[in-house]
Amino acid sequence: MVAGCTATETGTPTTTVDGGETTAPNSSESPTKTSVSVPPRPKTLKLDSIDPCALLTADQRAGLKIDSFRPQTNSTEQYRGAKECAFEISAKAPYYRYYATLVTTEGVEVWLSGDRNVDAKLISIGDFAAVRYDLAGQGANAAPCTVAVDVAQDQQLLIRTSTSGKDFTQDEVCRMSEKAADLALTTLKTLA
Repeated sequence: MVAGCTATETGTPTTTVDGGETTAPNSSESPTKTSVSVPPRPKTLKLDSIDPCALLTADQRAGLKIDSFRPQTNSTEQYRGAKECAFEISAKAPYYRYYATLVTTEGVEVWLSGDRNVDAKLISIGDFAAVRYDLAGQGANAAPCTVAVDVAQDQQLLIRTSTSGKDFTQDEVCRMSEKAADLALTTLKTLA
């Protein structure tokens, strides 16, 4: 049994994309879906043979205050088994983690499709297109924030920042993900 509530408003539905541009859907589009074009990548950086723990060098880890890291596999339904590395800041508060996940099954455009329960925004990391997203409706709450970098056809480098407590705002967590993604992309360019 499914129950829900709806609201009816007159007018034309619109979609806000990338934090500003508002578009009205044409008659062939669903009003809940958006179509955002991902700019072409400057080069292909395949993730297949990359070690996710090698994406941040010792100097980069020190700059991010990372005191430990460990390889693991992703356990989410979408990317179960994907190679991943957890980079931890655990020596002193505030405590948080960065996760680098190598997705080789789909590209970043899935985050802009409107099919996932996320607030997503097209950004750029270095000279590559990327999508910054977090769980829909979080507002100023410091939920995990992820940056997905478009590195190859049907591949994306995910950098997620997860915090404990309320030491950071949502915007701060997302900026932390962007910074770590920029560093990881810089290293990936030397490895791929």
